[in-house]
Amino acid sequence: MKKPKTFAPSLAGRCLRYMVMDLLGFGRMLSQDTLSAMRTGSSWHKTFQSRLVHETEVVGLELPIKNGELGISGRIDAVIQEKGQMVAVEYKTVNGDKFRQIEEYGPLFDHWAQLALYVNLGDYDRGRLIVDNRDSEERLSWDLLPDPKWSTWVITRIQLARKHQLQRTLPSREISLGCLHCDRWQRCFKTAEERAQMVQSHPQWEPNPSLPERFVTAHAKDSDSHCAEHSN
Repeated sequence: MKKPKTFAPSLAGRCLRYMVMDLLGFGRMLSQDTLSAMRTGSSWHKTFQSRLVHETEVVGLELPIKNGELGISGRIDAVIQEKGQMVAVEYKTVNGDKFRQIEEYGPLFDHWAQLALYVNLGDYDRGRLIVDNRDSEERLSWDLLPDPKWSTWVITRIQLARKHQLQRTLPSREISLGCLHCDRWQRCFKTAEERAQMVQSHPQWEPNPSLPERFVTAHAKDSDSHCAEHSN
């Protein structure tokens, strides 16, 4: 019997239906622009790691993070030691328009949730999200501390996704602005017109379970990002 697909940490902030589609091996509709951005992001990623080795006390690069019970398997971009603390580092690159959005409203939710998974399930002292602008080489960064509410939310979501994976069923749609940028949207809507109508009537993401209040407030402005494709 084929072993179930593992859960990639980058899925942690996506809609539940998207998570399950990934776990069931559903294909994605990637544009040439997206593929190009992914290749560029990969190059930036290698350069970032190379510089990090010379500028900080690096414990390791591409360190594995695994959780057998939840079926999680992935790699952390870097772990550094800073003032006696172990810091998990997640690196992202985005285009100029997305960078301005992040600069104004804060980190994209799926970036933040991925780092939260590393910190809370990987037992690190803190996490650091670094986002570079591919168009101007500007940089933004935030630190994240362990939080039991984040841990509970992420674990619950993964458990729900795993349940649907085993049953080979898709959960209900979590319709939001993110559907407009999703590379699997055709699994949820018959036409682009239907998608637009549904999103217009329900633009705000309402995940199951709901986000704790503080996160709803902090990330209300980037509810359109959880299903979007972001390159590394």
